[in-house]
Amino acid sequence: MSTVCLNIEKELFCDVLVVGGGCAGFSAAVCAARGNAKVILTERNGYLGGTATSGMVGPFMTSYDTDGEKQLICGFFDEFVTRMEQVGGAVHPSKGTVNSAYSSYRVKGHKNLSHFDIESYKYVAEKICAESGVELLYHTVFLTADTNDGKITSAYFSTQGGVIKINAKIFIDASGEAVLAKSAGVKILYGDKNGYMQSASLFFTVKGVDKQKMDSRMIPIDDIREKFYMDTIIEARNKGEFPSNRAKIQLFEAINGEWLVNMTQIDGVDAYSANEVTAAEIEGREQARGIIDFLRKYVKGCENIILSKTADSLGIRESGHIEGEYTLTVDDAVNSVKFEDSVFCCSNSIDIHTPEGVTYIARKTNEPYYFPYRSLVAKGIGNLLVAGRCASAESEIMAAVRVMPPCFAMGQAAGTAASIAVRENVNCAEINVKALKDKLINDGTIL
Repeated sequence: MSTVCLNIEKELFCDVLVVGGGCAGFSAAVCAARGNAKVILTERNGYLGGTATSGMVGPFMTSYDTDGEKQLICGFFDEFVTRMEQVGGAVHPSKGTVNSAYSSYRVKGHKNLSHFDIESYKYVAEKICAESGVELLYHTVFLTADTNDGKITSAYFSTQGGVIKINAKIFIDASGEAVLAKSAGVKILYGDKNGYMQSASLFFTVKGVDKQKMDSRMIPIDDIREKFYMDTIIEARNKGEFPSNRAKIQLFEAINGEWLVNMTQIDGVDAYSANEVTAAEIEGREQARGIIDFLRKYVKGCENIILSKTADSLGIRESGHIEGEYTLTVDDAVNSVKFEDSVFCCSNSIDIHTPEGVTYIARKTNEPYYFPYRSLVAKGIGNLLVAGRCASAESEIMAAVRVMPPCFAMGQAAGTAASIAVRENVNCAEINVKALKDKLINDGTIL
């Protein structure tokens, strides 16, 4: 897109510009600002959170190790959850239980989940941004970027008042779709080796679940197929009574008395196509109605449920990944490869959502796996970092690190690195990595 034809209504200047206010972008902006950088954070919605708020995706999946004994993702993520907990808007992961309504009656991989209230997320995130000196710009839609000599110089955004131009020293793309990186000419890899994107979903909430009846039926059962109505779903689908390809029921009791439902599935959605995303959101709302009918008819405790709300936006699991200085591979995670420039570690399960169902990639050890700083550094653009699901990693491993706690950790690493790059006046790939790691450790990150 040529910037020549743009009528610029306003021009802004900062040290670090973050595009996208989801978990990764919010974390990056705050951590960059705390490093004494002047930070602008742009967000297309009128609030922060991304899929956590507009997508109603919850709870935060585990931030602990495989055995649920040690919290691995701490730092800014832990601070944020604790701040929400202080206003009654979250359950700290240390208090998460298994085989309960809060864990959707799961055991494996569902220990130490952290529920949060969407409105508390919005409120606390804005408070932290204000305290840290982050300048928020809502209702800003990215248009294009200017580059010169291997660097981004400016980014352009559409607003109700016209086009604004933002100049920065360091840019962080936390858009999910890598829109800034793509505009700057960074190579984008789509989906897996065959170009397939993982299935999307649309969350919704219901009221009227009889928790006592649900508990009495779900908690004592050990057999997975029976517990999660798997055979019932197959029979109902064959009769046209179950509208998605999900194999199990999945309802989480939320902290506000409602229940989050993660049971829709829309396959093959191209997140870059407005037509496909529109159709998927319509399909998701249609599926939600059919799923509620199924739950009322077949699931004990759900006989009288009613729809409370569908998410404002689709839950996109995968779109494009940038080509970074290093591409994290699934083999790296399976074998727990350690990197000299690791900026966080985690143990989230590697679960891949496809039309055929959810498949899991087993790891060879219970050791955490590690995420290198180089996978946040865009190849070919000296002053661009990324954070979130557009990071440089193979599709299979992004199935794990795209979930929200790792995205917070990516954001903290990217924001901290950006402030160092500004202070040292160097490209992102040239920063003192030891200084980055020391700062992250000092701020609570486990490497």
